[in-house]
Amino acid sequence: MLRINAENSPQTVIFEGDMSPEKAAELRQLGCDILHLNRREESDSAALTSQLVHENRHPDLIEFTGETVLIGSEKDTPPGTIRHLQKKILPYAPWKSKARVVIFQNAAGIKDEAETAMLKTLEEPAPKHFYFLSVPTAEILKETIRSRAVISRIHLSPSPQGLPADSWLRFYHLAGVRDFMLQYPEATEKLIAETRAACDTLAYSNDDFLALERILYSIPRQLFDKETVTVQTRALKFAVLPFFAALRDRLTEGHVPPLAPLVLSRIPVAAALKATDHIRAYLRSLETRIFGNRPLNQQAVFYSFYFRFFPLWSAR
Repeated sequence: MLRINAENSPQTVIFEGDMSPEKAAELRQLGCDILHLNRREESDSAALTSQLVHENRHPDLIEFTGETVLIGSEKDTPPGTIRHLQKKILPYAPWKSKARVVIFQNAAGIKDEAETAMLKTLEEPAPKHFYFLSVPTAEILKETIRSRAVISRIHLSPSPQGLPADSWLRFYHLAGVRDFMLQYPEATEKLIAETRAACDTLAYSNDDFLALERILYSIPRQLFDKETVTVQTRALKFAVLPFFAALRDRLTEGHVPPLAPLVLSRIPVAAALKATDHIRAYLRSLETRIFGNRPLNQQAVFYSFYFRFFPLWSAR
């Protein structure tokens, strides 16, 4: 995996990994290092640059921290939108640094119109303009974005003392969804409990149809029924995550330490490969937008995936 630092950073980078405050801080620090390395005044200390960045006062670091990123109206170009970035910021030279850093702390929330507006900028960034996009996995971004970026990962190396002893909780802790669990503790706790209970009875056969349907779709939809579509989408991704990781572990044949709390030891490797591809496509489909920002019908997306996935689950 490419090690990114201030001296070797590509201009457009997708950072995979845990969507945590620690990762956000790492990206902010990388931006800080780049700005200081390219400072206009040699007398500007690293401490000054760091203070300006962490107080959100550095004019050359632009950070999108919201759950969604909109294109914004063409007339008003409100701050925090792509049109404001492109019309009010990017046309002008950086001020305190010779570089500019733009961070999307939740790049999965970039809406279709905003993404389309960003493609040219990401494809041909101005000199010393850096764009960092943070996501749990690059798979949830459209190919048009992925093809314009280098994909890397921030390794936070949590201490063993800070990890839960329970294998399921340790899995979620390491799988990049701690922020979601902290934001919705009661709902995610219930979803994990239901998944654990169901997995204790799975037969890896056709008898699992209703149990899998329940924990992958019905329960997350019920638990997050009053939330936004974006949050419901995250819940559906959360529900499928253990199975996605377990299938990938099945494909590695033990060459890496298993992360998932679920072991799919019986499914043939060829079926596991196809099933993994179906989950990847499912995750991408959950992010698809039509007619501007309107999402695809979640129920249709799930069952389109499920009726392809389940025959592989019970394959022998």
